Amino acid sequence: MAIDNFIPEIWAAGVNQAFAANQVVIPTLTTTYAGEARKGNVVHITGAVTPTISTYSGSISAESLSDTTVELLINQAKAFSFLVDDVNKVQAAGSFDAWTVAAGRALAETAEAYVIAQMLDGGTDAGSPTISTGEQAKAAIRQVRTALSAAKVPATGRYCVVNSAFADLLLAGMSDVAAAGSDGELRNGVIGKLYGMVIVESPLFEETAPQAIGYHEAAVPFVSQLDKVEALRATDSFSDIVRGLQVYGSKVSMADAVQYVTAD
Repeated sequence: MAIDNFIPEIWAAGVNQAFAANQVVIPTLTTTYAGEARKGNVVHITGAVTPTISTYSGSISAESLSDTTVELLINQAKAFSFLVDDVNKVQAAGSFDAWTVAAGRALAETAEAYVIAQMLDGGTDAGSPTISTGEQAKAAIRQVRTALSAAKVPATGRYCVVNSAFADLLLAGMSDVAAAGSDGELRNGVIGKLYGMVIVESPLFEETAPQAIGYHEAAVPFVSQLDKVEALRATDSFSDIVRGLQVYGSKVSMADAVQYVTAD
C-alpha cells in the first residue's frame, strides 16, 4: 500500500513552510512563548509592574513590586483532510507541493483572521475618523501613532495592519518612495513604512470600511503548532487520506499597545 511509505515529517515540513510563507500579520508578532502547544494548554504571560521613580536624597526605601499575569489559552484547533491517489508516487517524485501549499495557505488565512479579530476584541479603540481620501488615511495612521505614543508604547517594533479599503486610500496618498520602503524580514503584504510603523495589508478583516490596527510586536503573543499529520487508507476509493491538525492561540496582552481606528 502507498500509505506504508508515507513520511509524516516531510508532509508536516511542507505544510509548515507554506503556512509561514502565506502569513502577513503573524510574522510581526512575538513568539517568545511558543513551545509545546496542545489544545487546552494555558500559557501564562507575566508582566512586571513599573516601579516608582523617586528623587534620591541619601536614603531610599525599597517597595514591594507585583506583576500582572495574562493567560493565553490554546483553544483553536483547525484540521485539513484530503485524498491523495498515490502517496508513494507523489513523494518519490517530490511533487506534493500542490497539496501542502493549499493546506498551509488555508491554515494561515484562518489563523490570521483569528489574530486580527483578537486584536480588535482586546485592543483599544482610538477613534472613528473620516477616512475617504489618501490624506485622511495618513492622518488616521498619525492618530494611531499618537495613541500608541501617549500609552508609552516603545517606538521600535511598531506595526500597523490595514484592510484592503484602507490600503487603497493610503497608497493613493503615499509617494512612490514611501511605498517602496519596506521591512526586509517580511515577504508579504508590506505597503511601506510610515510614521515609524511598518504598514502591512491583510484582506482578512471582517470590516469592509477602512480600518487600521497599530500595535507593538510584543503586545499580541501567538503560539502555534502543527500537532499531528497522518495518513490512512480510504475505504471508498483507491486513495489515501492525508490529514493534519493545527492548534494555536493568541491574545492581546497589552491593550494600550494595540490601537485601532475604523472609518466613520
